Amino acid sequence: MKYIEASLKNLGFTTNEARVYLATLEVGVSSAQDIAEKAGIIRTTAYSILEHLAIRGVIIRTKKQNKNRYFAEAPKNLIRRFGTSITELEKSLPELQAIYNKSETKPKIVFYEGLEGISKIYQDTIRSNPDEILEFNTSEMFAHLPEDFPKEYVQQRLKNKISARRIAPDDSAWKKHSKQDNEELSKTILLNTKDFDIPVEINIYKNKVAFMSYSDRIGVIIEGDGIAKAMRTIYELVWKQY
Repeated sequence: MKYIEASLKNLGFTTNEARVYLATLEVGVSSAQDIAEKAGIIRTTAYSILEHLAIRGVIIRTKKQNKNRYFAEAPKNLIRRFGTSITELEKSLPELQAIYNKSETKPKIVFYEGLEGISKIYQDTIRSNPDEILEFNTSEMFAHLPEDFPKEYVQQRLKNKISARRIAPDDSAWKKHSKQDNEELSKTILLNTKDFDIPVEINIYKNKVAFMSYSDRIGVIIEGDGIAKAMRTIYELVWKQY
């Protein structure tokens, strides 16, 4: 364990940050109090560290019964996140992953805030590496996201050979965007805005469903076979009608 802490320190973690990350990794979705006890530090210090690591993207904050809960980013994702000391981290990866896999309770619902949070949802659709993404789209995306973001996201999707089906409102923005279907590995159906004008984007991929509200700047990923299957069935029913 000392070697793992040393590897994390080489990535820029302080001693307490390394302990908090490892404790969170081991206990799974937990309160700051439980993580503090596992790490052997006081609760206020643990809370401060957890919030700091959440900003860095190493710890993810969610809610359970309206109370903050924390869980650790998967160890394999640290390699993507940090560009230094990769060799040392790779040596520690099997042991880190073993600790992570011991946690039986994994989060099923994760909330994201701000446009940066919505960006993380898009990243998850790529990182999950589905064969296809089913999308209920909204023109709110063009009003709130940076102009170059959709293009950059599509490029990542193409690089990973992930196709997309898109159900979108028949307005000027999507009429223009749908003309790029062939080059974007996509198929788009445009529906009359009188019948289809939703303010939230919905993505269905693997066993996950993501909801993104651009105007509210919030998003959520729900992970579950039943919910994903239900949403996929609804999507196919709409798709087949057109």
